[in-house]
Amino acid sequence: MNKKLQKLLIILIFFFFTTFESNAQDKNSDLQDITIHLLSGDTINLKLLEIKEDHLAGYQKKNKKDIWIFKIYPNADVLFYSTPTLNKNWVYVPDSSIGNLLSKEHMEQYVLGKRKAKNTFQPIKHFIMGIISGISIGVLDSYQGGVFNKSNSGLVIAVPVISTLIIRTKNLKKEDLKDQAILENQFKKGFHSVKKTKNYIGSSSGSVLGVVIALITNNILGS
Repeated sequence: MNKKLQKLLIILIFFFFTTFESNAQDKNSDLQDITIHLLSGDTINLKLLEIKEDHLAGYQKKNKKDIWIFKIYPNADVLFYSTPTLNKNWVYVPDSSIGNLLSKEHMEQYVLGKRKAKNTFQPIKHFIMGIISGISIGVLDSYQGGVFNKSNSGLVIAVPVISTLIIRTKNLKKEDLKDQAILENQFKKGFHSVKKTKNYIGSSSGSVLGVVIALITNNILGS
C-alpha cells in the first residue's frame, strides 16, 4: 500500500469515527441517565442505550469534556443501577452456582465497604515501611567489607515481593466481627479487601523508592 492510499485510509477512518461520535452526541440527549454501581465499588454515570441479558450498554462522558464514548458493562460486574429518582434496579442475583454467595443486601454492604476504602484509605504506614525495607535491602545488597560496593546482585529486583512478604496486612479476626451486626460485618470485610490491596501496592511502591534511594546513596559514597 503506497503512502497516498495510507493517508486516504486514515482520513476515511477519522471521518467515520468523527461522524459516529457526532451522531452519538445528538442522540444520547434522549437517553435515560443512570448510575451503575459496580461490584468493584466504583460508580459510573451512563446514558443508558440498552439492557441485555449479559450486559448494560450506553454512552459515558469522557472526563469533564462534552464528549461521550460508547461503553459496555458486563452484568457479572454490576451490583445494580439507579435512576435520578434513586430507584434500585438490581442486576446482581444471589446464586451459589456462579459464586454469588451473598444476598443482595449483604453484597451491597460489602461493595459500600470497598467504595469507602477506595475513597478514603491511604496506605501511608505501609508505604513508609516499604521505603525503610527497600533502603535496608538495597544497603545490605551493596554493602561489602565495610564499604559500599558498586555492583549489585539481583536481590534488589525482588525487593517489592520481599517487602510485601515482610510487611503484611493483618486479617480480620473473628473476635472483631462476632459482636457486630451481619451487615456491618460485610461492610468491614469489603473495606478490608481494598485496604489489603492498597497496602500491598503501598509497600511495593515504597520499597522501590527505598531501593532507588539506597542505590543513589551507594553511587554518591562510592564515587
